[in-house]
Amino acid sequence: MIADIVIIALIKALQCALMALPESARQGTGRLLGRMGFHLLRRRRNIAISNIRRAFPDLSPNKAGDIALSCFQKLGTNVIELLLVPFLPPREVPERFSLEPKDIVERTLGAGRGVIALTFHFGNWEIMGITSKLLNQPVVALARPLKKHTRLNAFLNRLRESTGLTIIVNANTAKEVMRLIRKNSIIAILGDQREKRSRGVFVDLFGHKVPTSKGTAMIAMKTGCQVVPCYPVRKGFLRYTIMCGEPLVMERDGDIEDLIAKNTRKINAFLEDIIRKYPDEWFWVHQRWGRKRRA
Repeated sequence: MIADIVIIALIKALQCALMALPESARQGTGRLLGRMGFHLLRRRRNIAISNIRRAFPDLSPNKAGDIALSCFQKLGTNVIELLLVPFLPPREVPERFSLEPKDIVERTLGAGRGVIALTFHFGNWEIMGITSKLLNQPVVALARPLKKHTRLNAFLNRLRESTGLTIIVNANTAKEVMRLIRKNSIIAILGDQREKRSRGVFVDLFGHKVPTSKGTAMIAMKTGCQVVPCYPVRKGFLRYTIMCGEPLVMERDGDIEDLIAKNTRKINAFLEDIIRKYPDEWFWVHQRWGRKRRA
């Protein structure tokens, strides 16, 4: 509890300091923070470089290191951007953020079956809630709680909700998600988290089997909701275009386990495509690939 209070106080002090800086200095602070992380967090740096070379085996060690450094710098920028979102004047939202295609809501919610906004640890995923303000439409997001840091967890969720999201914690999500989908709501779900081997489905990600959450595929198969992959393209400091792909076709006829694997693979395939376009924007520091599945 005391640690939470200290951390929150430090974050608030940093927010005050950032508000006194011009935008160029704020961006520089984020890049500096990321560069420090690259040099100080040796284990995370090594995980990032290893992951990059696993996904792109033809890259040289130096090129993989360059991508990892850029990734860290952008992660540092993400932190600074999230801290500043609560102070963003409403009039600046449409100046800094845009949505493509603009008719995505009409084309998806119009079906009346609910929408899963499928997001990833890509770009600044923490500001994706700004889509709610762009659409003037509620967006609900799932979040895993920090079980040992309840006060800090509440503070971080308030930061996330300042973007426009409504947060529900994963502890009680199953019934709530189904209820919201049936009310034709938009639910934001991160689609690239590593799942426990006992609960996940093993599907390819850059040619390697990885345990992946079944959740999105199962919800879509059960409800017939639309699954719309979304990701932010960075245009500058706290400036993004939120790109929405065409709804993924979630197949529903056939063997359940085969369908879950096939539909989940479609999610990973979309993720692969955007990582190839913007390789330094993904969260490479996470140990996404585990041990190989035993035969």
